[in-house]
Amino acid sequence: MAKSKPSGATVTPILPKALDSQLTKALGLVESKHYAEAMEVFKALVVPAKEAGNIPLQRTLHNYLVVCEHKTSKAPKGSASPEGDAQWLLNKKDSVGALALLEKSIKASPTSGILQFLKATAHAQLGDAEAAADSLNRALLLNSDLIHLYRLETDFDAVRNTGAFAAIERS
Repeated sequence: MAKSKPSGATVTPILPKALDSQLTKALGLVESKHYAEAMEVFKALVVPAKEAGNIPLQRTLHNYLVVCEHKTSKAPKGSASPEGDAQWLLNKKDSVGALALLEKSIKASPTSGILQFLKATAHAQLGDAEAAADSLNRALLLNSDLIHLYRLETDFDAVRNTGAFAAIERS
């Protein structure tokens, strides 16, 4: 008597050896942080995965391509401002890189509230509540309207309820 498949169970198609070895190679390249090379291998696998009707593999390839594209993206050339460059780094969660840029930019423009705000954001991403609150207080002294941006910025969520932010939260 043949066993029947339980209802609702899905069967993942087995990968042909050629696809499997290429996928293994690409994953190894990602592991070793060779994202550009991995991206080329993933791209080469898209058509065979589609032809094989392997939807899970297609989704996996798409996800890894997005990650590789993100990891290989560079800051926009000819950026208009240090604020824009710092924001780009913060969006990539490169807080350390953003802080380095912001320190230099703040020396050149010490009265820029937005630069101080971005510095506070970088410290908040790093979990340094004291430094984040200090930079945020400086930013608010330079531009009190930044309180609204602070309240909307989710990067502060991890440090917002610390003692360093108590006075800011009351304002």
